[in-house]
Amino acid sequence: MTKLHWEERGTGEPILLIHGNGANTLTWGRSFDDLAEGHRVIAYDRRGFGRSPGPPAARMGDHVADAAALLEELGAAPATVLGWSAGGVVALGLAVERPDLVSALVLEEAAFHLPLHPTRGGLRFSYRFEAARLRRDRRAAAQAVFDYALDYRDDGSQFDRFPPEWRASMFDSAEAMAAESSHLRRLWPRRKAVTAISCPVTILTGSRSEPAFGAAARRLARILPAARYVEVPDAGHGVHFDQPERFRDEVLACA
Repeated sequence: MTKLHWEERGTGEPILLIHGNGANTLTWGRSFDDLAEGHRVIAYDRRGFGRSPGPPAARMGDHVADAAALLEELGAAPATVLGWSAGGVVALGLAVERPDLVSALVLEEAAFHLPLHPTRGGLRFSYRFEAARLRRDRRAAAQAVFDYALDYRDDGSQFDRFPPEWRASMFDSAEAMAAESSHLRRLWPRRKAVTAISCPVTILTGSRSEPAFGAAARRLARILPAARYVEVPDAGHGVHFDQPERFRDEVLACA
């Protein structure tokens, strides 16, 4: 396992927070403390993001291995594993490959099999991202990711509402972001593997997020019919940012 930056708060049954593409420990905001009121909450920066050094992961499975090693190192398994966006893909992979480490899953706008859900926003993103990559302009490529994932479907941008220190820290991970955007074009983990997940699953999606994420959430709900599906009103891609109280309640309902 690469050396990871991690933080821990609270005591009780463990919850592991796995952030999305371009995010980091900082971007959990108040939800880190909210969940720690009655639980042992662990958040970490995935390799190449935030304060975790090293080159970007070669595949999403590397992040699964890191999460498994961290839980074992900290003696925090089995844990409720909460994955946001690309972190939701990592959480799914962990439940598939190491079910002994996962007591429950919470998938917040998981970026699951996004290529199966093309949208106008997704097509614009692909054009902007590839053009920036050809120019070797990592900042522009990162901005394309943020605009795609964090724009509200009606009007405005969640990214623009983030605190300035969040936004600055997210741009610092531009190299890892570009690599991960490419990894997410693969249909991983495979559908058949996901159907074998047996732990309790909660699927959270925001009513104002990019339509591809809502479609991905509904696909997951079909694949996992025993899962609890929750659409949170007036929330974008970062449900925990727009609706922190509702987010806390939904996570703690299954933790």
